[in-house]
Amino acid sequence: MSNEFELIEHRQSKGVHAFLIDMNYRRPHLHTDLELIYVLKGQLIVQTEGRKITVQEQECLVINSCQLHELLSKEQAKLLILQLGTKEFATFFPQINEISFHNQALNLNERPFFKELLHHLFTTCDSFFQEEDYFALACHGHASLVLYYLLQCAPYELIPEAKQGAHFARQERIRRISHYIQQHYHETLFLADIAKQENLSVNYLSHFFHKNFGLSFQHYLNVIRCEKAYFLLSNTDHGLLHISEACGFSDLRYLNRAFKDLYHQTPKQFRNQMNQRATITTTHSGHEQIDRQHIYSKAESAAVMTELLTTKK
Repeated sequence: MSNEFELIEHRQSKGVHAFLIDMNYRRPHLHTDLELIYVLKGQLIVQTEGRKITVQEQECLVINSCQLHELLSKEQAKLLILQLGTKEFATFFPQINEISFHNQALNLNERPFFKELLHHLFTTCDSFFQEEDYFALACHGHASLVLYYLLQCAPYELIPEAKQGAHFARQERIRRISHYIQQHYHETLFLADIAKQENLSVNYLSHFFHKNFGLSFQHYLNVIRCEKAYFLLSNTDHGLLHISEACGFSDLRYLNRAFKDLYHQTPKQFRNQMNQRATITTTHSGHEQIDRQHIYSKAESAAVMTELLTTKK
């Protein structure tokens, strides 16, 4: 699932994306990329596959491609996130699609090569944020070393050959569906459209979608559209009607209703209170969380990485 901090515009480095964000809650979602989360400040609780994993400050956690997960911090946590596109890395390291990392917090005291992993994580992100000449080469070079040291540092298992076919087919279907929605969310879009693309019945796809995306199709689509609206409200002065149409809502009333369901306030109220950087979401456990989040700009992110690399020398 795409989300608001994934909408920050950086020059493209295909297969490598980095984000720096302060956050305290992120609803259940998945990525088609391999994701490495490093906690710079605070504590993070990750809920995935029926488990809760606590990630302390200066610890890392790996999230596998297409793995549904939820992020929660009792107090706002500062996270450095690196996403590696398995499709791109598979062109020279095909084994990446056969590996399933254990969801276990990694730290300097318990894991060999963690220091090396951290160095190349920081250097990859620094190259990504600095965007100097030929930065894509630097990103991919250091990101390859991140993956190399991750394999030395993090426990993982190889997917049995007998299960690989079904595993790959599921991941490819999730990628196609996710990509199709990202390309067409701003249009009139029905589950039947995707079912036709996948040559599946609507009933089968409905069950597949809920199992793998954690939401019904319509709820997921509304979340995608609202997060696009959230970004436009935060970063442009476009009118509400323009934003509604740009995000795929056929009527401003539908945007108001969906946005309020997700953030507990209307788009107009959100824009008026935007300087407070506060929205409200609800976790699956039913507890309300105040979602204060700050998405760092390219320049802010680069400054943080420069400081980190200096202090880690």
